[in-house]
Amino acid sequence: MRIQRTQLGSAWILILSLGLTPLTSKAEDAASQQRLQQIRGNISEIKQDLGSDKRQQQQQQQQLSKLEKEIANLSRSQQKTHHQLKQQKKDQHQLSNETNTLRKKLNQQQHNLDQQIRAAYTAGEQQQLKLLLNQSNPAATGRSMTYYNYFSRAQISAVEQTQLNIKQLSESEIRLQKSADKLEKLKQQQQQQQQQLQQRQSQRKTLLSKLNSKINSKQQQLERLLEDEKALGKLLQNLPPQTQDSKIDFSNLGKLKGKLKWPTKGKIKNHFGSPRKQGQLKWQGITINGKAGQEIRSIAPGRVIFADWIRGYGLMLIIDHGSGYMSLYGHNQSLYKDVGDTISGNESIATLGNSGGNSSSSLYFEMRHKGKPINPATWCR
Repeated sequence: MRIQRTQLGSAWILILSLGLTPLTSKAEDAASQQRLQQIRGNISEIKQDLGSDKRQQQQQQQQLSKLEKEIANLSRSQQKTHHQLKQQKKDQHQLSNETNTLRKKLNQQQHNLDQQIRAAYTAGEQQQLKLLLNQSNPAATGRSMTYYNYFSRAQISAVEQTQLNIKQLSESEIRLQKSADKLEKLKQQQQQQQQQLQQRQSQRKTLLSKLNSKINSKQQQLERLLEDEKALGKLLQNLPPQTQDSKIDFSNLGKLKGKLKWPTKGKIKNHFGSPRKQGQLKWQGITINGKAGQEIRSIAPGRVIFADWIRGYGLMLIIDHGSGYMSLYGHNQSLYKDVGDTISGNESIATLGNSGGNSSSSLYFEMRHKGKPINPATWCR
């Protein structure tokens, strides 16, 4: 009897388990479907966020480009104003010396003329008549009259010269005042340019902070570097083909290997072929640390084929040297040359800066032959 109860209990358990299994599976399926929908919703939100971040980064890159171009223009204008100010100070100093010399000369002439007038007054108004009456010797009288005429003409000449010097002094003082006014305007212009430059640099700093806040992982840094290299590669592919111009004597860089001068002074920070921070990329050029505003010079004669802003490299200048050779100069503060300009060797072409989103001032320098990067260290010394 006990056995039958046990078997009955087992049967009931089996029946109950069979009856409950479909209900449990349905509940689990419903929960799984709910979790799946939730995951899909999260994925959709993440994709939307990523798309929004991407658009935001593109907008910020465009803002960075605009700001750094404005900084470059202001920097270039400021340097031009600085040279004008320097020349104006030199001109004003020269004008001041000329004015002082004229003033001293006029004072001396006025003193001499005053003495002559006093002497003539002391001799009396009828000096010429007295000479005639006082001389008994006709020859002596003739000589005295000649001397008197010389003296009279000297007086007239002194008066005329004094009047001329007064006029010259007046004109010199007017030029000096105009020079002082121009100098003051240049000083005010320089101050305004400096204020605008500081404002743009402050805006750039804020923008860079926003850009860098979105890049938290090495993978994100790698992706940005890959995008930068992709942008540069695309640019180089789309550059106009080399033009042969008989008026331009392009030096063959193949003959200058190991003899070229570095484009600027400074310590090399990143060497050609060395791994970048993430290790999956290598440097295709070199980075030279330096002071903002220091000169950058071309390594050889050529023609400018690119002079603009590009993401990751900032304000860049590319020179075609002929025979498949080109040199690239990035992160500039300002550019002195435009597309189509002919460049001689060791010519000033730009100033060193930190454009392209850099935090420190440096030059990114790259050399290529037939589109492939070559090591600048084997060409420059």
